Amino acid sequence: MSALLKDLLGHQAWADAMFFHAWGKSAVREDLDLRTRTGHLVDVQEAFLAILQGGIPTLEDRPVPDFEALKGRCWAGHAAFQALIRSLDEAALARTIRVPWFPDPPCLVTVAEALTQVCMHTQHHRAQNMTRLKALGAVPKNVDYIIWLWKQRPEPRWES
Repeated sequence: MSALLKDLLGHQAWADAMFFHAWGKSAVREDLDLRTRTGHLVDVQEAFLAILQGGIPTLEDRPVPDFEALKGRCWAGHAAFQALIRSLDEAALARTIRVPWFPDPPCLVTVAEALTQVCMHTQHHRAQNMTRLKALGAVPKNVDYIIWLWKQRPEPRWES
C-alpha cells in the first residue's frame, strides 16, 4: 500500500482522537453544531467504508447522536479502516468503485482516491469543529499532519 496513503489514514485516526479529547474535556459536549457536523463526518466515513468493503452505504436521516455515540462510532470506524488498509495491495488500491450518492454521470474513483477523499473530507470538517470549539471557549488541539510526523506518528489515543 502507498506509504503516503497509509500515513494519511494514520494521521486521520490520531487527529480525530485528539479532536474527541479536546471536545470531551470541554463544557460544550451537547453543542448541536458540533454534534451535527461530527455526525456528518462519521456518517461519510462509514459510508465510504461500506463501499470499500463491498457493501451498500446507508446515508439516512437520523437523530443527531450524542458525544459518546459519535466517539464510539468514529473509533470503531478507524479500527475498521486500519483492518481494511492492511488487506490492500497496489492492485486493490487501483480498483475502480462507484460512489452511489452522486447522480449521473456516475462518480467512478479508485479505492486509493476514495480513501484520500475520506481523509480530506474529514480534515475539512475536523478543522471546522476545532474552530467551533475555540469560538465556544474550549481549547482546540493543533492536529496538523506535520505535528503528527514531528511526534513520530503516534497512535490514536481514544480513551480519556
